[in-house]
Amino acid sequence: MSAWRHRGPVTRERGPRRPSHFDYSRVTLTFDSEGVACTGWLYRPDDVESPPVLVLAGELAAERRFGLRRYAERLAEAGFAVFLFDYRNTGDSSGDPRNLVDPDSQVADWHAAIDGIREQAEIDTSQVVLMGIGLSGGYALRTAAEDGNVAAVVAQHPMLDGSAVFAGRGPKGTLSALVAGVRDKLQSRVLGPYRVPVVGDGTTISVFEDPGVRASFRQLVPPGSTWKDETPARIFLSLFRYSAVSDPEEIHCPTLLISGTRDDVAPADGIADLADDLPDSTLVELPVGHFTHYDRGFEQTFGHLVTFLRANL
Repeated sequence: MSAWRHRGPVTRERGPRRPSHFDYSRVTLTFDSEGVACTGWLYRPDDVESPPVLVLAGELAAERRFGLRRYAERLAEAGFAVFLFDYRNTGDSSGDPRNLVDPDSQVADWHAAIDGIREQAEIDTSQVVLMGIGLSGGYALRTAAEDGNVAAVVAQHPMLDGSAVFAGRGPKGTLSALVAGVRDKLQSRVLGPYRVPVVGDGTTISVFEDPGVRASFRQLVPPGSTWKDETPARIFLSLFRYSAVSDPEEIHCPTLLISGTRDDVAPADGIADLADDLPDSTLVELPVGHFTHYDRGFEQTFGHLVTFLRANL
């Protein structure tokens, strides 16, 4: 295992730089995942023959437009292809109920996205990298263990379990969340899903209840988005028993873990423990929160990402 911890100040940028559209092309692709049509964007860098490709997905209940386009664009500018996709039931992908968060189904979407990308011409399908952020960071790790044939994994602020969703609720609040999940499972059979806000306004039960997390998540939603701040309440049942990686030694490829020492959604201590257990890991710890890498921490995070990719591809 190799590891470094960067504890210096985060680069203070007004916002991530956007590259010229002349540096890459973008096409919309669809792929089938267990009978559901899922959608994504494939970014190809100009003037790079057969580039490596990153398969990329983002935060819990979020769409691919939520803060990830800058990563895809900048990676394409740097010479990497990127496939940025929406899970089933989310964004431009088909499926109901909308905004459903189900780890097993969403990991199946990862496998289907990889299968689809391996059929594409003009990219190096022998160098497929999985990159997930937040809950998708945990999914990327699990998918790499199950696939066994990816070139590398990047897990950025990965949610390794569902503890953050229940932290601070106390026994009564946790019980209320689980009861809401059971209600959704039962009600959905006849009346349709029972939904709860993802971030909400603090007046009702929601997935994220910390005011800072709620505000940061809202900032990811682009202007004009039709995204609805709601998800079927069975998410609480799924995350109560969720664990991203059962056996870290099954991940044989180089793995980059990026964490924030001020991250309450994906605590840095758990990510550091995982780094110790992985056969080939690089750990970067930054003095940031869970969402800082989307804006003022982007350049520093992106720098570590590209350094890792160029060293391992």
